Amino acid sequence: MKYYIEVTLIKTDDFSPYELWSRIYTQLHIALAEIKDANNKVNIGISFPQYRFHAEKGIGFLGEKLRLFSQSENALEQLNIRKWLERLVDYVHVSSIREVPESKVTGYAIYRRKQFKTNAERLARHRVKRGDIGFDEALARYSHVVKTTNLPYIDMLSLSTSDEQDKKRFKLFIEKKPAEKSETQVFSTYGLSSEASVPEF
Repeated sequence: MKYYIEVTLIKTDDFSPYELWSRIYTQLHIALAEIKDANNKVNIGISFPQYRFHAEKGIGFLGEKLRLFSQSENALEQLNIRKWLERLVDYVHVSSIREVPESKVTGYAIYRRKQFKTNAERLARHRVKRGDIGFDEALARYSHVVKTTNLPYIDMLSLSTSDEQDKKRFKLFIEKKPAEKSETQVFSTYGLSSEASVPEF
């Protein structure tokens, strides 16, 4: 990854950082979906340079910065993230496109989506739709498979349906793993990947 744009949250009384991340990341997801290929993949990856997670203490946070990376300046120009964030102009600072400072790179990391079965009631409702067991029995079955996590997350609104009633909120859990520099630079429309790494500096 040779080029990047940095997005920084501006402290405000209007929104908490969690609310801002939700608004920013929804717009980012839409922007990336606009440039996806036939396999729903993009060539732009993200990082959270202030990301912290302490598993023992159960504390995690994303920080107040996001970086968008690409191999080419052109890809970041096409993304035109300023346009997608223009309604949030009072709450974010978007840098110009910059070259990754190779001399300052301290390593590489993978930022990937981590999915958990976190809601027994939702799982039970899905099971009841099959029609072979009742809600209470389904709830009893699923209550033992539910997992909790303190990984940092962004609260998202599912945009996969056009019906306002069916839009659901979900937590986009983000896990960071140290990695080697990767040859493949393929990411999801969340800018995340389980294989492609981005530089840390």
